[in-house]
Amino acid sequence: MRYSSTFMATGLLLVTMQLSAQQKQGMAYAITSSEKGNFNWTDVKQIDFTTGSVTRSIFDSKQTNFTVYNARTGKEIKPVTTQNGVTTNVTIPVASLSAACAYDQRHNRLYYAPLFMNQLRYIDLDEAAPKIYYFDNEPFIPVTDVNNEANHITRMVIGADGDGYALSNDANHLIRFTTGRKPVITDLGSLKDDLANEGKSIHEKTTSWGGDMIADAAGNLYVISAFRQVFKVNIQSKVATWIAEIQGMPAGFTTNGTVVDNDGQLIVSSANTAEGYYKVDMHSWQATRIDIKGTVFNASDLANGNLAFASNKNTVPLINRAIIRNEKIALYPNPVATNLVYVSFNSKESGRYTIQLVDLTGKIISEKIVVVGNGGQVIAVNVKNGLAKGPYMLKVLSNSKKTVFTDKLIVE
Repeated sequence: MRYSSTFMATGLLLVTMQLSAQQKQGMAYAITSSEKGNFNWTDVKQIDFTTGSVTRSIFDSKQTNFTVYNARTGKEIKPVTTQNGVTTNVTIPVASLSAACAYDQRHNRLYYAPLFMNQLRYIDLDEAAPKIYYFDNEPFIPVTDVNNEANHITRMVIGADGDGYALSNDANHLIRFTTGRKPVITDLGSLKDDLANEGKSIHEKTTSWGGDMIADAAGNLYVISAFRQVFKVNIQSKVATWIAEIQGMPAGFTTNGTVVDNDGQLIVSSANTAEGYYKVDMHSWQATRIDIKGTVFNASDLANGNLAFASNKNTVPLINRAIIRNEKIALYPNPVATNLVYVSFNSKESGRYTIQLVDLTGKIISEKIVVVGNGGQVIAVNVKNGLAKGPYMLKVLSNSKKTVFTDKLIVE
């Protein structure tokens, strides 16, 4: 479908206004149903969780004016037609339901994973009409049985590093997906229970499956299972530490969707009831019902761009740190799976430089002083001596200590 430049400009202005409103009010993206009381998770809406109202319909399962594209090539994906001329609806975005989504505020996208399909997808929120991208013919997690409930992706979030993280029900697959120009999808493997968990396991079906994930400003993930169990996950070690069981909710209220509001409180929705949303103090893990008259849209998952415990950190989360590009300096390979990464200086960048490897909190892990001659130079930097897998920043400082180059480096 084509739009005039005036219509598109107006649409983009409306989206910008909506995004601004989301930061000021209690907004979240929700995977929900077409109407209240319906428990098919096939629609995507922007909701105000302080009032229960819908502020924008992102995707309605009854819509037909959507276009699906290949996330790698950008080419339109056409519906598959059989030999007898019958066209199948393989492109319907949430036909098989979904219970996992994550909002990428840097690119204004909503990533999600349908159930029973083992595929990563995202919706471009800059578009007035739905424009949806599939990582087509590309398994999201390395499993053969997509109908096995243990393999379903039910938890997803964008971390402080700007990467997406998704978790299978059985917690045997923690998936990281980058969100830049050349996305990389990596299975980081199974989570491990902390020895101090007092018998609480992240893998236990009756207590720890389902739910959602949030991320904190220090680079950790928090899994809130459908059964109100809270685990803190260190991405580098993949250790899941049991924190608490959320208190103060009715017995039948499953905790399926979670986001952090602008005051640093946890907001929780349920997929199996429309009786309301709850606000949770993340220090006491005590819940109180948000005062909304009537029922709300149930939600199998929630997403926004807020990080937990952001006010507790003196450092700026990695996702918010400026990337400084410099056409005269290059970093490769990235991601890096070997012991060495290389920083290339061209012939016009002679002088004395300091190369720093920095972690999520801003701590300098390693530092190397180099002198670059007039002919240019390639500097090898060791990054694998005991360094945990995950995201870091590589910085180049001039002799006057001015930062002339920064980029995120993924260590595999």
